[in-house]
Amino acid sequence: MTHYADRTDLFPMQGGCPCGHIRYQVNLPPLLVQTCHCTVCQRQMGSAFALNAIIESSAISLLPSAPLTTPLSKADASLSSSSSALAPGSVCGVLPAFADFTNAATTATVPPAAVGRAVAVNSPVLVAIPTQSKVGQTVAQCPVCRGNLWSYYADGGLLVTYLIASTLDRPWELEPDVHIFTRSRRDFITINDGKPQFEGQYPDRAAFYRPETKDRVGALMEKQAAWKKKLRAAYKAQFAKI
Repeated sequence: MTHYADRTDLFPMQGGCPCGHIRYQVNLPPLLVQTCHCTVCQRQMGSAFALNAIIESSAISLLPSAPLTTPLSKADASLSSSSSALAPGSVCGVLPAFADFTNAATTATVPPAAVGRAVAVNSPVLVAIPTQSKVGQTVAQCPVCRGNLWSYYADGGLLVTYLIASTLDRPWELEPDVHIFTRSRRDFITINDGKPQFEGQYPDRAAFYRPETKDRVGALMEKQAAWKKKLRAAYKAQFAKI
């Protein structure tokens, strides 16, 4: 099977939440796609694992809300080129006062660097949860149906998005590059794709980045370093006032 990064016809890709209120577009191939079998991902997904596409946040664009649809399967794709509408012309609505609630919820749960950022009514709500890797995680959810869309982690801030690949309209197009936390893999799951496996977190993610992503990863690391420096300065200034 041709790797997703070598498919010139694949990007941009689109996806969204179950109700259609949040729609997005991925404009570049992911830097890496990982399957995480940790127990936190199992609980978060309500499934046996999470398939996350790691990509620069700048490569993801929010789109207008769309009519409710049912995602296609790989088998369906040969029969139709688009998802099937459940209720033509209908989009999940937002209660009149919901925007204020969304702003309040977001401000209370996002990392410090994101506090105060304007939130549109079709932007995700961010919710902080613990992680098995001990790195703080913030999950982006639809404010209407509460479907999970992607995550941010404390070590990368809002610069790196861990997109839940199953929210894509054609999720089967992104195969995993690596499997992590296989020590908690469910017994009925068999991994036979020949991809690297780790019982916990991989020791060095850089070893799995493709050569053609070198410039993208380098630019991203520079931005992360500047963000962390700014964040440390902000914390230092805050504590100096105490």
